[in-house]
Amino acid sequence: MARKKAHEEHENHERWLVSYADFITLLFAFFVVMYSISSLNEGKYKVLSQTMIAAFTGQPTTPNPVQVGQPFNSMPSAIDLPPIPKQQKPEIIEPGRGGPGAKEVQKTLQGVAEKIQTLLASAIRKGDVRVRMTPLGVVIDIHDTVLFASGQAALTPQAQDLLNQIAGVLQGVAYPIQVNGFTDTTPIHTAQFPSNWALSAARAVSVVEMFIEQGVKPEQLVAAGYGQYHPVESNDTAKGRAANRRVSVVIVSPLSNATVTDTPLNPAETRAATPDVASPVASPVMPSATPSVTPPSPGTHS
Repeated sequence: MARKKAHEEHENHERWLVSYADFITLLFAFFVVMYSISSLNEGKYKVLSQTMIAAFTGQPTTPNPVQVGQPFNSMPSAIDLPPIPKQQKPEIIEPGRGGPGAKEVQKTLQGVAEKIQTLLASAIRKGDVRVRMTPLGVVIDIHDTVLFASGQAALTPQAQDLLNQIAGVLQGVAYPIQVNGFTDTTPIHTAQFPSNWALSAARAVSVVEMFIEQGVKPEQLVAAGYGQYHPVESNDTAKGRAANRRVSVVIVSPLSNATVTDTPLNPAETRAATPDVASPVASPVMPSATPSVTPPSPGTHS
């Protein structure tokens, strides 16, 4: 009797799909883990856990929403803060207006000017010194013959005595002090001073250094040279040129061009003894850059 042939089973060529599906599942899980690690918080961690469970167990993820990040809360309740203490506004002195601050400044400057006028009464009577109140402050004009020899910037002994008296008053002044040097139009050409600018600046520096030696604070002082510019008289006459050769010591008012007036310090005394004191004729006194000039040493002559 013939034996039946055994049925041959065909080889299953799709078994690789099982391994491929496992590989894809693991690869997906790997990328999910990597993404979650890059920015992990509590909400994302829960999402990762549920995704991993679903991937390996085949269970569907929960339909309940998962909170990610911090929940939004309503506005917090008001916090009672201690009241902010009110700061008193500083007193502002406005140019061109009166007020307690302006009056106090005027009173201080007036007192300084009167002290200087009293100390220099003899020089004022001779016409060597003038004391004026201007919108810029107190101006002390000193003729060059009192301070220097002709064409020189070294102070004379007479100048040192006079400046010592002024420095004694300036030590108690808290305002800026500017020393301005002026010449006439007569040109100067020497090894020390090639121009009137150089001479006027060197003379201003000499006065400033004298004030510093007498105890005036250096940070208050400024030296400026104006050359033959800003004259107070005409340079056509010898008298006018002599008036223009001067040094001005300016105690600068914090009111600037405000309420300080060109009034006499003491009208009765001024008319009787010192007619030029506090006259309203004022030379322009403008703060400016000082030419860089090395002042000559005392005793040096051209």
